[in-house]
Amino acid sequence: MKRVLLVLCGALLLWIGGRALVHALASDETRIRWLVEDMAEGFGRTRTGAILEGLEKGFVDETSGVDRETLRGMLAHFFLTEKDPATKRFPWRVEATIESLVVERPAATCEVLARFFELRGEEEEERPGWTIRVEGRLEDGEDGWRFVRTSHETLEGRRPR
Repeated sequence: MKRVLLVLCGALLLWIGGRALVHALASDETRIRWLVEDMAEGFGRTRTGAILEGLEKGFVDETSGVDRETLRGMLAHFFLTEKDPATKRFPWRVEATIESLVVERPAATCEVLARFFELRGEEEEERPGWTIRVEGRLEDGEDGWRFVRTSHETLEGRRPR
C-alpha cells in the first residue's frame, strides 16, 4: 500500500514539475495566447477573477473609458443577473481569436477578434450576439503579461446588456 502511495505521489510531482517546466520555457507569444484563452474561458464560466487577472491594475479601455474596477462591477452584475429562463444557467460564451501579435519586450500589442454567443433553451441553441475587434497593449511585469490598454470596435450585433 505504501509503495502505491509513493508511486502516485511521485507521478503527481513529476506532472507538476513537467507542467512548471513547460510554463517556464514557453515563449512570450504562447504566454499571451494562454492569457487570452484563460480570460475567454473565465467569461464562459462566470469567473470575474479569471478575466481581471489578465488586466493590469491601471487598465483602461480607451473606447469606453472603463477601468479595471468599473469592469469588475459590470461583470459581477452581468454574471449575477443574466440567466436563461429555461436552464437557469449563464447564457453566454465567447470565442477569442488572436489575429495579430507583436512582442517587443517588455511590451506587446495584439489584435483579438471576440465573438460572443448567446445560448438559449434546453438544447442551448447558439445565436451570434456581438462581435468586436479589440486592440490591446500588454506589458510583462512581475505577474507576467497583462493588458494595460485596449480599444475596441463593434463589427456586428450589440453589447449584451
